[in-house]
Amino acid sequence: MTRIALPIQDSDVSVSRPLKGGSMKFMQQDCALTLQEGLNELYLNAPEVARVSQLKGKTFHDHDLTHVIFGCDTSLKGEILLNPWILFGTTITRSELSAYAADPEVKRLNQEGFDLLGGRLKAYMLFVIYYLPLYVWIWINHIRPMRTKWPHASVTSDMLATPLDQLRRDYGIRLFR
Repeated sequence: MTRIALPIQDSDVSVSRPLKGGSMKFMQQDCALTLQEGLNELYLNAPEVARVSQLKGKTFHDHDLTHVIFGCDTSLKGEILLNPWILFGTTITRSELSAYAADPEVKRLNQEGFDLLGGRLKAYMLFVIYYLPLYVWIWINHIRPMRTKWPHASVTSDMLATPLDQLRRDYGIRLFR
């Protein structure tokens, strides 16, 4: 499997803190935790994410579930890598995307991301030169082969109780590493 080095270090910004000695369990392809247990792990390692999701409600909760199912933490790197999955591997609608993007907390976090990348111009250049080709590569090798798109806003209680490795097999999700 090809590993691609990202031009962002894990230490640049990390809202979620991986467990000692490595990543959180839900970030492993064959994770036996249920979707709910994976979400609990994310929230345990990133209490500020849990707090914001509790305040903001379903839209943020749905977004957090995508972090878990697609194995991305909430660091800047994880948020950037989650984008192609959300855009092309879920059933998210334009109105859901617009509502999420219009939220003041999301705008604040996006600005922090631009600042950490050296400003908007540098961030846009980095996107065009590095991330856009990476997104295409992720789409071709990971998202396009999915059996069906992840139901972004309609995750059921049965799905929450299903192990991640089973959900990933059912949807044909192969995590990017």
